[in-house]
Amino acid sequence: MALQPQGRFRRFLPTPAGRILIVALAIVAVFATYAYIPAILAIPTILLFGLALPIWGGLKRPRFLAVIGLVVVVAVAPIATVVFTQELFVPVGTVDSATDLSDSNGNAVMQNATLQPYSGSTSTVFNWTVTVFPGNVPKGNETPYELDLYISTCPGATGNNSPDCSQPYPFHVLYDRTLPGANETPTAGAAPYQVNFSYTVGSNGIWAWQMGLYTLNSSTKNQSWFQELVGDPTYDGIEGPIVGGFATIYLELLPTIYFQDLLFLGAPFFFVLLIYMLFKNRERRKKEAQQRAPGPLPPKDATSGTAPPVAKGTPLPSSKTPPSSSAGPSAASTAAVQEFNCPKCNAVVYAGEKTCWKCGETLPSPAPPVAKSVG
Repeated sequence: MALQPQGRFRRFLPTPAGRILIVALAIVAVFATYAYIPAILAIPTILLFGLALPIWGGLKRPRFLAVIGLVVVVAVAPIATVVFTQELFVPVGTVDSATDLSDSNGNAVMQNATLQPYSGSTSTVFNWTVTVFPGNVPKGNETPYELDLYISTCPGATGNNSPDCSQPYPFHVLYDRTLPGANETPTAGAAPYQVNFSYTVGSNGIWAWQMGLYTLNSSTKNQSWFQELVGDPTYDGIEGPIVGGFATIYLELLPTIYFQDLLFLGAPFFFVLLIYMLFKNRERRKKEAQQRAPGPLPPKDATSGTAPPVAKGTPLPSSKTPPSSSAGPSAASTAAVQEFNCPKCNAVVYAGEKTCWKCGETLPSPAPPVAKSVG
């Protein structure tokens, strides 16, 4: 009795409503994993709801499974893009530079770097601020003398030829070479100061920024040290500003999400589906071969025409006695009736079949074996 609900659900899946339910479950499950939890889990999710569940429910046709995968991949991307676009409009907090001894004395030289406002239009004036602590520069460097702001659609780019992005891409750089005390030797108690940049980007898009701080070597007086803010772990860029409304950013982001979706979800799904189809075809060919295999062979003496040995005392049959009329057709004639070739594609088919399994041609009825006359 405990297995009845499971059996009813399994019988429900092949129905039209059940098929719609499978597709809906696959879309919702893949979207949830792709948008809200580590995206790597979306791969086993689409395999579970797009392949394993339908096959378990008896929907094993590769064409239907391919339709499920295609619908999920096509539907998830635009829905997930809504979530990703909303996340883009969430401001990034303040950012500092590194604190290791190669970049500081253990305390960040650049602290509380921020962007205000975080999003706007093409006419918005954006403001960047950062506090510089000259007393935190590494030993052997003088007080910082130049601070640069880099703005680009290529995350983390500090020039117009970053290897991380296809070129050309929009790139802007702002300089501040009027830092206080640029020619003074830093001391532990050097007072911090704030540096400000204001700029109108003027183009819609998803932008990123970075700052670079330069100092002079205390001995050679040559520029010898460059430090950046700690940005994202992949490109070291800092997100912002977001220029344009929700619809503008959504349409800009959608092609990227579709490409990632097809590559990240579609490729593994259809690869596993291809393997499944290969196994199904192999199983089908094996069954066909078993069906075409001839039946058990008659005794060796019967096929060779040699009479089996007769026990002593058994009367021999008369040579004029005709063969028994109850004997069936020979093995050769029986095999001829069992199978013949399709007149159109030459595929092997069996007696009693109306159409060819391969090309669909209407098959003629095979002629019955002709009994040999006795006399």
